[in-house]
Amino acid sequence: MFCPECGTENPDSARFCGNCRHQLSAPAGDSTVNHQNSVVEIASEPKSVSDGLKYGILAGSLIIPFIGLIMGIIYMAQGESEEKKDVGKLWLYASIGIIVFYMIISGDF
Repeated sequence: MFCPECGTENPDSARFCGNCRHQLSAPAGDSTVNHQNSVVEIASEPKSVSDGLKYGILAGSLIIPFIGLIMGIIYMAQGESEEKKDVGKLWLYASIGIIVFYMIISGDF
């Protein structure tokens, strides 16, 4: 069977072209086509920041606040998605708060 889209020869039993993936018509003698209803769930938007990364940076910021400061600025500046901007703000504000807290308890503020 030849593909009507690209002209590539395919086996008679092929449902799709092996070259361009165009759907081929069912063979003329095949009247026992098995149709199965299947449900495919598609997520609306994949998470751009995993929970592990989100909380890992927060935990690292407790020890080294500049980690959150730098990562917050990077994620806010990227602007690929609202989730990344929100996480960047969280890291930035948390690290600033931690720096201020460390300055207060050390007496430098």
